[in-house]
Amino acid sequence: MLTTIATEPTPEAIAARATTAPRYTSYPPATAFGPVPPALAAAELTHLGRTATPVSLYAHIPFCSSLCWYCGCNVTVTRARDRGDAYVDTLATELVRVAEALAGAPVTEVALGGGSPNFLKVGALTRLSVAIDRYFAPAPGARRSIELDPRTTDLAQVEALAATGWNTVSIGVQDFDPQVQQVIGRHQSLAQTRTLVQALRAVGIGDLNLDLIYGLPRQSEASLAATIDQVIELAPDRIALFGYAHVPELRPHQRLLERRDRLPDLYERASMLMAASAQLTANGYIALGLDHFARPTSRLARAAAAGRLTRNFQGYGERLADAVIGLGASAVSSTPRAHWQNAVGVDGWAQALAEGRLPIHRGIALSIDDRIRAAVITELMCTGALDLAAVERRWELDSEAYFADALAALTADPALATVDLAARTVVATPLGRVLIRNLCVHFDRYLSPGPRRGSTTV
Repeated sequence: MLTTIATEPTPEAIAARATTAPRYTSYPPATAFGPVPPALAAAELTHLGRTATPVSLYAHIPFCSSLCWYCGCNVTVTRARDRGDAYVDTLATELVRVAEALAGAPVTEVALGGGSPNFLKVGALTRLSVAIDRYFAPAPGARRSIELDPRTTDLAQVEALAATGWNTVSIGVQDFDPQVQQVIGRHQSLAQTRTLVQALRAVGIGDLNLDLIYGLPRQSEASLAATIDQVIELAPDRIALFGYAHVPELRPHQRLLERRDRLPDLYERASMLMAASAQLTANGYIALGLDHFARPTSRLARAAAAGRLTRNFQGYGERLADAVIGLGASAVSSTPRAHWQNAVGVDGWAQALAEGRLPIHRGIALSIDDRIRAAVITELMCTGALDLAAVERRWELDSEAYFADALAALTADPALATVDLAARTVVATPLGRVLIRNLCVHFDRYLSPGPRRGSTTV
């Protein structure tokens, strides 16, 4: 009798197979980083400049005026906005040093993230924008994106961003339900969010993303559906639907959520995800990668259709450069040959710059094996498939032999992927696309066997 393999992403099937794994915003994952000398970063920056390799700049603004209890970012909580002025002054020093080393490398993208970049007052935001233009001269038409918090962004800031060329905005929402907001320590109304969306569009910034989270305490399918209805009403180009990453061993403040209410279990998380995905696609959004949805006319959807979707420390995006250079406290850089992270604390980062050093805290030089596996994992994360023949041509290897263990593991689990060695392809099933990180772990040589710490794959 033939046995039918269930490959559809039902909540039961997802919950039964969910595990823990890196989010693969990089490979090797940041957990593999270790001590490295600043000379590693200096050499990489010089190489990028000498080879005129396009780069994307990311500047981290770590400050928030209050702490959201689900937050997994590197943030400094303070209400003293003057700290932002001093921070930008120090950041300008780093800009100068990095720009000198990168001389000759075209800048195709600039991003400000945090924290809350709108923690900066108008003057500081403008000075930072002007400094980026002065020292790096981004290419005409470069994508310039910034993350904004609707609770604390004012019209003067919006107008300053438009005047200095910012053209893409990501807006944090997470959930509009008052009960959920109460337990996560973030109170934000639909009216606040709509006001910011309208203000941005009024000044000509129309490329908008809204961030949502599923898997929070007190969330249900119904409450999340209501939030998504309200988000769809705002008509953003993109919607990011992240699974809440509960890692209190890394972010102790997240234990506050456990004390206030229970967290949804794997079945409940999977049910929310599948219902939300169906709701978004029914309203004209295309599912991209692990957790992004985009209108067919958006830049991100067009990039995905053209094979230019990528994944880096900022998540999914249009591939505009192969190197991301991080600036500011805790910012992470990634080139084809190395990853590194700046000092996490603002004081340590500033002290290194004051002493004339690049503020490098940790990192890793990539081996050829790292680079091969990074390419494979990125392809899986972005497309849900793997062209083994293309891997062989690019890296001059026998993919069947090189990835023997991974291919054997995937072959043994046909519910997640179809391995066709004759066609030289690996294709995730519908269930496997939802649990794509389950596939990626088989290509990850840094994971230890046995139970792993980290966020769940659903």
